Amino acid sequence: MSASTNSPSAPGIPADQAPDLAAAREEIDRIDDEIHDLLMRRAEVVGQVAAAKGPALLAASPIRIEREAQMLRRLAARHQGSLPFMAVADLWHELIAAMTAIQAPFAAAIAGGEGAIQRFDLARQQFGSSIPIVVAEDARNAVRQVADGSAGVAVLPPPENGCKGARPGEAPWWTLLSPAEDAPRIVAALPFVLEAESDAPVRRRYLAGDGPRAVAVAKAPHNASGDDVTLVVATSQGFVSPDTCADIFDKAGLSAWRLAYADDPHAGPETDKGAGAPQLHLIAIDGHIEGRDERLTLMGKQHGGPFGDVYPVGGYPVPIGL
Repeated sequence: MSASTNSPSAPGIPADQAPDLAAAREEIDRIDDEIHDLLMRRAEVVGQVAAAKGPALLAASPIRIEREAQMLRRLAARHQGSLPFMAVADLWHELIAAMTAIQAPFAAAIAGGEGAIQRFDLARQQFGSSIPIVVAEDARNAVRQVADGSAGVAVLPPPENGCKGARPGEAPWWTLLSPAEDAPRIVAALPFVLEAESDAPVRRRYLAGDGPRAVAVAKAPHNASGDDVTLVVATSQGFVSPDTCADIFDKAGLSAWRLAYADDPHAGPETDKGAGAPQLHLIAIDGHIEGRDERLTLMGKQHGGPFGDVYPVGGYPVPIGL
């Protein structure tokens, strides 16, 4: 029987040189078996990691966005061939989420309201199809679900400015973040991988860019991924312009920009709400900055300016643009 009878040749390829279809399918099955074996072996190793962590695993979130960022950056650097890397990234998000759930199952809360469908899609893309997702009433409620442990992660809209004269319960969700060690903190900007041709991930504009955007909040440690943005909240008496914010941080040797500001909802009702009203400023800093960094703790004393306390509220690995 001729080769052309077993497997039709592709256009322009002589029949006697055409690949054997049955042999190609056998090779694909063999590769699939190898992939499956490796996945099962990976799950065994993850189980060993969970056992080694012991009770400490139950005291903290299993989510490690910085580790996932390192994996995907390494894979992006070595990727080649016809398979789009976006497909590889989606596979790895799914894989990592499933493996994370082996260590400690978790649920995700997404902020309801405008953009909830986009946030649901981004949550599924980042944290996989196997984790439960609940829709919170709003972003503040989603943060509270992380705080009380009913959700392992919250997917929220990008930070926005507060409204003048808003009541404490109407303040932006990021004003709920605190420097407490066990408090929820920002851990990711989503999506982590995107097509740069139409939507390049510019560092200073990423969260304000066009297209779906979201922020993930969890009780996870703020660890370095190798290319990061740190987020801090700075307090002030009265309004501070974005340029002044950048200048004060520049004096401390930090490249920074303000993402959002709001009246301080923690100030009591007796506080003057006029031009000198206490304010909070959410500020992004290039690089990974530890909370005990003296450039933050001594900023007011060494550099003057309008800021009082400056405390970290997380950060995110800089996304990959393809």
